[in-house]
Amino acid sequence: MNLEAFYQEYTQAKSLKDKNESHHLVRKLVGRIASNFLKDNPDSLVWFTAALMHPEKKWFVVKLLEKVNPLPKALFDDLVFASLIEHDPSFNKWFITPCVKSFGIEAVKSKIMSVASHPQVVENEGVNKVMYWVR
Repeated sequence: MNLEAFYQEYTQAKSLKDKNESHHLVRKLVGRIASNFLKDNPDSLVWFTAALMHPEKKWFVVKLLEKVNPLPKALFDDLVFASLIEHDPSFNKWFITPCVKSFGIEAVKSKIMSVASHPQVVENEGVNKVMYWVR
């Protein structure tokens, strides 16, 4: 699965002027990728991990992972960290909610506390922003 090519296809669909067509193409693409999602494929997981730190690709990742249940355990730490460094408290829920759904509140809280002192998390006040969504 060439995730970089799928990401390019996603960005092209998102940039269409016709928002209805854009929405339908994105849904179709995300559905196609999610139905063929290889849960612990090392190459895919490496791509996802890097994409979660990218300012644009991370939105493609969360859009795709909305359709994948359960989430791959290998992405748990990266998704929690991405939620903690997301600046907008309205958007960090897109990273943390799938984690709660797949792994449970206690596992998510435990992971949050284990990285709470990371400089990026502290600078962003990430724990305060994310805990609102962890219920």
